[in-house]
Amino acid sequence: MLATIGFIMVIILVYCLITKKLLPPVAFVLLPIIAALVAGFNIFDIGKFAAKGVSGMVNTVSLFVFSISFFSLMNDAGVFDGVVNMLVRKAGTNITAVMLATAAVGIIGHLDGSGATTFIITITAMYPIFQKLKLDRRYLMTITCIAIGVMNVMPWGGPTLRAATVLDTDAAALWRSIIPMQVIMVGVTFVMAFIFSFREKRRLKGVAVSVETSTQNESLPEEQKAQTPKWIMYVNYVLTLGVIVLLVTGWFSSTVVFMVALAVGLIVNVPSLKEQNERLKKYGVAAMSMVVTLFAAGIFTGVLSNTKMLDAMAQAAVTIIPANMGSYSHIIVALFAVPLIICLGTDSFYFGLLPVVVGIAKSFGVDPLDVARILIVAENIGVQISPLSPAAYLGLGMLDMDIGEHIKFSFPWVWAISILSVILCIVTGIV
Repeated sequence: MLATIGFIMVIILVYCLITKKLLPPVAFVLLPIIAALVAGFNIFDIGKFAAKGVSGMVNTVSLFVFSISFFSLMNDAGVFDGVVNMLVRKAGTNITAVMLATAAVGIIGHLDGSGATTFIITITAMYPIFQKLKLDRRYLMTITCIAIGVMNVMPWGGPTLRAATVLDTDAAALWRSIIPMQVIMVGVTFVMAFIFSFREKRRLKGVAVSVETSTQNESLPEEQKAQTPKWIMYVNYVLTLGVIVLLVTGWFSSTVVFMVALAVGLIVNVPSLKEQNERLKKYGVAAMSMVVTLFAAGIFTGVLSNTKMLDAMAQAAVTIIPANMGSYSHIIVALFAVPLIICLGTDSFYFGLLPVVVGIAKSFGVDPLDVARILIVAENIGVQISPLSPAAYLGLGMLDMDIGEHIKFSFPWVWAISILSVILCIVTGIV
């Protein structure tokens, strides 16, 4: 009963997001509460569950607000103009080069295993170029999501750690067994970037693209931009580079890094207290809609997790597999890993679904490690199109996209790649 209510609620949620029947914050708040009430939970317990979910989003919201404000400040100062103009001049109107560069930045940016960091680095570097060449921002989001999925199988990534915990094995050893598959999927990421570039070339055929136009943010008057002293620009370059280095190394909390950087950046670039206040108001207004969405998503995840609805959904997902197909249960589940991760989220996928699949497959003589390998590879590709992924909202906020638009555009591509990864796992003998 609990699983049925959960699946119906998620299907309605995704439908409402894709068709734009409801705003994401409205859907995230109302639908899980209604589902919990139907499941028999009282309003007081639901309130506690929602509060837990909201509190769990505080760090993500803080990171989003301060990172957006910092990069907006640096963009106003013209920090990214030189780099973007250089990249555009090198690539010219070569859309393929831009798409492949996006894939490379996403793959390298995710070496630390942080989805939030990867979105910040990749979108900050590539979005101005996408805008300049009039490229569809949805491809930027999708390529970044695929790159994250391919790289997130490393032992310090959340999914591999969760799977290793369930199997009581070493995460590094589990990762080493799927390195060949990871290498193949890195190649697939670049192939997808090439395919996307071909589609964009066809769409933009005959559209004039100027590579000389300044990418500088138009929110500031020209005379103010021209008066920025060189020493301030050098400080901004060092500050921006320092932020990126600290994000990659992980020595400090990402939120704290952006807080300090924003404080220093405001003092250096905007001496007037009145203007500092005006800048913060401007950046705050731009970020507010995503802040509301993030906290609403916290209610969604909090209610579904604490009612155990996600766990019930995970266990129910494997009961539809016929008994005579038990030895292929891990392959069947892997083929549907992307729809399942959209519904369940990472924790429920690994702590709820994986143990059940391992138990069924093991009874038919299948090695639990084979189950873990194929599910890790297939699931990771789709994790950043799930409404339950906080990092995805950071990327969406930076691109001014909503989650429904993202799912509608990315889902077919991501699911196709996930199915391809399952086939490749079997063909290469990894499982």
